[in-house]
Amino acid sequence: MYDTERLLWLDGVPKMTENFDAPKNYIQEAVSEMDSLQRDRFELLSAYIDGEVTAAERSYVQDLLATDSDMQRLHARLIKLRRQLQSLPVPPTEITAQETAQVVLKKINRQRIHKTITWGGGAIAALFVCALSGIIPGSQSPQPTLVEFNSPEVSSEPLMIAVNRPVIPIPKTAAYPTKLLDTPTVSPASDQNHPQ
Repeated sequence: MYDTERLLWLDGVPKMTENFDAPKNYIQEAVSEMDSLQRDRFELLSAYIDGEVTAAERSYVQDLLATDSDMQRLHARLIKLRRQLQSLPVPPTEITAQETAQVVLKKINRQRIHKTITWGGGAIAALFVCALSGIIPGSQSPQPTLVEFNSPEVSSEPLMIAVNRPVIPIPKTAAYPTKLLDTPTVSPASDQNHPQ
């Protein structure tokens, strides 16, 4: 057996050890190992490709691309990735917005019809119960009966209304000055229209 391969024999089948297994979180490990300067340069280069940098940042990135080979490789990879993403076919939408709106409106109409049928059915059932309760023979439904009673006799004297001249004298209070209470509020001509 080779020492560099570090093979283990389990049930006669060679297995690779953990040292040769690919890391499961390769991207997370790569990002965590990247120092802050590299991360800043990556973000700046990405913004440069997207056209979201200021004039000073643009000249800085162009200087880095002219002098730094790592930045040139990263730039080439990002441009290639961008082209590949742009060349991907856009999946067709299965349902258009107009069809979606029609489906929603149909559902609303069905709910409205369902409510109408439910309330209408309940009203018809209530009317049916009311109608049956009056038709069933032998049922004693309460019938209104007329009650006779003697009404008191009304006197034949006319009713006297005393608006300005009360039948019972009302005492003057201390709250009102006597001048105010002594002055008539109705003109004498209007007293002649109302006989006593």
